[in-house]
Amino acid sequence: MKNIVYKSMMIAAMAGFFISSCEAELDVPPVDEFSPDNVLQTESGIQSLLYSAYRNDGIPIGSVKNEILINEVTTDMSYVRIGAVEREMKPFIDFNWDASHSFFEGPTWNTKYSAIRDANTVLENIENVQVDESQKTIFAAEARYIRAAQYAYLYRYFGLVPLRTTTDQTIQPQELPLPSQEEFNNFIETELVAAAQDLLDPSAQTQRGRATKGHALAVLTKFLMQTKQWQKVINVTQEIMNLNYYELYPDYRKLFFVENEGNNKEIIVTFSYVNEAGFGNQFQNGSYPPGYLMSDNVPEFIWTTAMANWATQFSIKDGFYDSFDPADERRQPIVSSYTNRGGNTVNLTTTVDNRRSIKYFDNNQVGNFSGSDFPYIRYADILLSRAEAINELNGPTQEAIDLVNEVRSRSIDSPYTLTGVGTQDAFAEIILQERGWEFYSEGKRREDLIRNGKFIEYAIDRGLNAQPHQVYFPYPQAEINTNPALEQRNGY
Repeated sequence: MKNIVYKSMMIAAMAGFFISSCEAELDVPPVDEFSPDNVLQTESGIQSLLYSAYRNDGIPIGSVKNEILINEVTTDMSYVRIGAVEREMKPFIDFNWDASHSFFEGPTWNTKYSAIRDANTVLENIENVQVDESQKTIFAAEARYIRAAQYAYLYRYFGLVPLRTTTDQTIQPQELPLPSQEEFNNFIETELVAAAQDLLDPSAQTQRGRATKGHALAVLTKFLMQTKQWQKVINVTQEIMNLNYYELYPDYRKLFFVENEGNNKEIIVTFSYVNEAGFGNQFQNGSYPPGYLMSDNVPEFIWTTAMANWATQFSIKDGFYDSFDPADERRQPIVSSYTNRGGNTVNLTTTVDNRRSIKYFDNNQVGNFSGSDFPYIRYADILLSRAEAINELNGPTQEAIDLVNEVRSRSIDSPYTLTGVGTQDAFAEIILQERGWEFYSEGKRREDLIRNGKFIEYAIDRGLNAQPHQVYFPYPQAEINTNPALEQRNGY
């Protein structure tokens, strides 16, 4: 059976995988080409297994809409009302989720461990493959990156998880306990550093969908931020800057336009989509208000009858919207009023917490499926992460302020000054605010609040019975049943 060239979005949407903005598409053989002989001994076989790992580098928590919603409705940023999605999100809105929730098992846990399994198999068999040593090195680096990226992703939701580093159950049986925090940190760092050394520079990678040094260093940066390893964040972000490849896209609004995805050097890691049935970004379908046609805020986009508009309503909370400076262009994609299909102007603010983020759109959308990519890690995140780490170690410095201003000045001409940012704590608040304004509808708010010790505090302020253990989600009950050495997190 001949190879199939999958569009990059299909790889992401069918199996979810981190991709970068490169030129060519990734040539992916069908999974049914696998057999023990070609997988373990031939270049095409081991490459097929590697691409299976890419495929299983899962769609985040079922879909990009869920990745965004779960990380924002649990915070001061977003809300959901009406319909099936509200029912799905209600436990997260109310802080009463438990280990039986379906989002914790399938694409969150199982798919990530499937990618880890495939990567482990590549690494265990790569030496048996008759292939040029340089190609063998690249395959191994990709497998190490994929494996470590899954663990870094899982850590965002569950904290420590079992480290399965082999498929050999005589070495690691099904009953596998948790590693220590030190063991886990060292594994992630070692794997991503090693992968970065052997992966191609982003400027040299011509196959869209293949991991680069930028991927590995960006995922490592985010993990180091989660674990508050500040000096290492500074070191790794400097390595990313030294690649001399990534840069801020000059226009914040156009950063998210479909037509700019192929030449966008701000996007380091993304989930990529196209507007075909089963393969699209569905977030906007819940963001469109009833009868939406157009809005002066986003005049580039006009809804057509070919597009979906769900009954469910994804919205932005008033307090978050009101925190923006009115001159900040990052506020523009948040719609307060719109023209409906009857030609009437509708004011969304007559209902509390009802504004809409039209950050992603595709004028060629068909049904539920928009072709708007979902940016998982942007260069703006790297710059703000570096500023935060510098402040954590040294307090406000001119370098840290310049980094924040580099991101901020794209959208508003009101730079911070060294004398104006105040104390270390005050500047940390400023950086947290900037991250909210920069990354809304990108699923980062929950981890940012957790890192700053405000996730539970803000939930309690909203009148919820939030508990300290809820900074992490419970391990899936099915995994507890399968792996007796894994004990449920305290509190669940």
